Amino acid sequence: MAAYYPINYDFHRMVIFTALAGAIVSALGLSISLIAKYLQIGSLVFNQRPDFLGNYIDSPLAYIFNMGLILAGICILLAMYGLQQLRLGHFGNYISIAGFTVGAFIILIGIYPINYLFEHRLFSTVFLISTLILYFLTLCSRLNHKDICPLPLFGVSLLGFISASLLALMLNWSILDFSPCTHQETEICAVSLVMWCQTNLVMVWCIMLALTIKKLARQSYQKSIVNQLTASY
Repeated sequence: MAAYYPINYDFHRMVIFTALAGAIVSALGLSISLIAKYLQIGSLVFNQRPDFLGNYIDSPLAYIFNMGLILAGICILLAMYGLQQLRLGHFGNYISIAGFTVGAFIILIGIYPINYLFEHRLFSTVFLISTLILYFLTLCSRLNHKDICPLPLFGVSLLGFISASLLALMLNWSILDFSPCTHQETEICAVSLVMWCQTNLVMVWCIMLALTIKKLARQSYQKSIVNQLTASY
């Protein structure tokens, strides 16, 4: 088991709540803008890439979507800073650094939506690479640090790694963007489908991380109390 040290329990709870807040804010911003776009074009919205919801020209509630990304990114940054301070071993630090990068580029994607094409392509590509690294590190931590990566988090990370890998294969690296779907409107666009999966998996990953930290926090807190009681006798 990885060595970790008991810290103030309120600090543990801060990490948990900020990770959950990041997932909830992302889900709210995505859902509100998705509903608005659905009322405009119907089920065809699911054949569009999620980042199109941030288009100020075409999406009716793009500002809500982009603001949700910015707030979610800030929450993820706070959560990763807290995760690093929990001292869960080397893999805990590596995961927090990768997660910090993911959170930072979520903020940049919110600031520079698809209207700013060059910046959006660049930041989205770095975000994709960062999520790949984040999922890979989480999967690796399962080998020797099962307390950091329990089975639910491992499963979400595996699905996220697969979807991120598929997006990396679909990406046109010469322009840092995806080629337009050439199918009819009634057919499913593979890029959009995988990107919707990846968007949701990032939110689910944050929730699984929060639940994992909650379990570790409880164990650390109980161990600290036991040590204090033992030392007093």
